[in-house]
Amino acid sequence: MADPLIEIVQKTLAEAAARLQKELGAAQDQASFEAVCAARRATTEALNIAVRRIRQASSITEIGSTLLETAGAWAGRVVLLVHKGDSLSGWRTSAVAGAPADFRIALSDAPALAQAVETREAVISLSVPDHLSAPLVAWMRLEPQEKVYLFPLCLRGSVVAILYADGVGAAREIQPAALEAVCGVAELAIEALSSRPQPREPEEGRLELPVGRPTPRPASTDWSRMSSEERDTHLRAQRFARVLLADLQLYRSQEIREGRKARDIYGRLRDEIDKSREVYLRKFGQSAAAAVDYFHVELVHTLAEDRDELLGPDYPGPALAMAVE
Repeated sequence: MADPLIEIVQKTLAEAAARLQKELGAAQDQASFEAVCAARRATTEALNIAVRRIRQASSITEIGSTLLETAGAWAGRVVLLVHKGDSLSGWRTSAVAGAPADFRIALSDAPALAQAVETREAVISLSVPDHLSAPLVAWMRLEPQEKVYLFPLCLRGSVVAILYADGVGAAREIQPAALEAVCGVAELAIEALSSRPQPREPEEGRLELPVGRPTPRPASTDWSRMSSEERDTHLRAQRFARVLLADLQLYRSQEIREGRKARDIYGRLRDEIDKSREVYLRKFGQSAAAAVDYFHVELVHTLAEDRDELLGPDYPGPALAMAVE
């Protein structure tokens, strides 16, 4: 994760440096020169703080909140829009007085937003109702010809959210390069967390992104290349996972049956599954068996009858991040 982050930050700082260098060249006196230098230092410091805070976030909800807070340094107002199906819904806003935080926009009525989703590239739009979105223009109380920036957050080839930014009320000109950079950092942070069980959070205010499950790494079956100690660790991990899932099957059989019918086992047993997974990972997460998530394997086999789609859309998938390097 470090290399992509470094590339993003270096690119953004280079762009900011080039822009500020032009301003330095145009400075007519010492006061102007010092002001531009101060602006450059402030941009660099704010970007470093944003990257650090996003990387330290412990949940996808915290990443979303931090993204909104830090993006406000380079824009007047920001809104995080979650993409699900053929629409976008508002999650939270920053510095947007009077606008509802919870609203829905059909992509069929918002060509600029649809373009950002389809191309997975940042889009600049004027506040024209027929191009941006009539409800969004009204909710944000945008003046005619106001410039709006749309930054998609892409994960595994799909846009899961869009950061909306405008310059209304900003003390300085909006800085799209910095905004694009923090969105890139947020993408990488969400990617890293999406394959792990999420901490328990209140339903209200939780950020739920339609994150696709990672493709499981095939389990190694070449036992002949393992030492006897490694084989023993793998066997113990398998047995331990079976015991944990057998307990769930015994004491939550009714919820499991209902979850299979509704194709949402994880949604109905989230707390129990997450707690059992934590127990498993504490015991084998840093062992020789960590390259294979046997808890996930047994969960699919025992509870979902070898049909992982029955676990539901919120199931985070195998804990691939626990693999031993």
